Amino acid sequence: MARTRIPLDREWVAEQKKTELLASAVAELDLDVRTVNGLEEVGVLYVRELVELTRGELARIPNFGTRSVERIIQVLGEHGLAIRSDSISPARKKH
Repeated sequence: MARTRIPLDREWVAEQKKTELLASAVAELDLDVRTVNGLEEVGVLYVRELVELTRGELARIPNFGTRSVERIIQVLGEHGLAIRSDSISPARKKH
């Protein structure tokens, strides 16, 4: 984000950074190549898609172990993001 002499609202700046991060490729995160390749193999190309997954969904990705899942959670947390909760919301329950 460009520097300006006009003071910007911190919340607005934080929201802009979050929006930019969500639009970035998972390859831009500080993840190892094997983890990025695994995500890309199942069609998770962008951070916005990654944060929609649950711990269980991540664990079901071929060749993903506990360490891969924990590293994803850690890296997202460093950026103020998190994966979706494993609990099923009423709107997502299947009848």
